[in-house]
Amino acid sequence: MIYTHENRLIVSNIKNILQRRGFEVFVKNEHAVSLIGEASAFDSWLELWLLDESDFALAVMILNNLKLDSEAADWHCSRCAEDNAASFELCWNCGTEAG
Repeated sequence: MIYTHENRLIVSNIKNILQRRGFEVFVKNEHAVSLIGEASAFDSWLELWLLDESDFALAVMILNNLKLDSEAADWHCSRCAEDNAASFELCWNCGTEAG
């Protein structure tokens, strides 16, 4: 497991970032919402897994270099004019890279 979070959009963004860099990843617990109340809330969080364990160190380095902190500025897409969270490297609406 390379990443876990309760927010589906954040996990999807991290998945897209890693896939764009050539990593093969898959998501576990996509349908775990039905478990809430029966299991710990953390047990139902989405998990992002690497297909190849040998990619782990490089993928962690990439994730550590992302601007994921809450103090980073949100950005405005130059292509479609959509507002995007600072943690998004690509516009959630049209896929344009942050610039």
